[in-house]
Amino acid sequence: MKTLLVTGGLGFIGSNFIRGSLNSGFCERVLNLDKQTYAGNPENLVEFARDSRYEFVLGDIRDAKLVSAVLEESKPDALVNFAAESHVDRSIDGPEPFVQTNVLGTLHLLEACREHLSS
Repeated sequence: MKTLLVTGGLGFIGSNFIRGSLNSGFCERVLNLDKQTYAGNPENLVEFARDSRYEFVLGDIRDAKLVSAVLEESKPDALVNFAAESHVDRSIDGPEPFVQTNVLGTLHLLEACREHLSS
């Protein structure tokens, strides 16, 4: 695989997926789109900061224009989505961020994939 787009790659699971993908040679390039919230830590991937195979894009999957632009420009072979609100305690205080990211954000990813990667 040449290019892989990972969303939410600064989190624990996403960063380990990126590390494994690059270290194993699974892909030649990883583009990491992450909002860099409380759940993401740039230090998780500090070893790739100067690696030409890795590129970080600060952004939110709820931003349909950004997602579309990233897909149009990078033309990834695959997209793996780890961008999610997953801390249950936070959902009790306010469920809206979970719906916005986990449902609407995923919808924006799917629509952009359909538009840019279907052919």
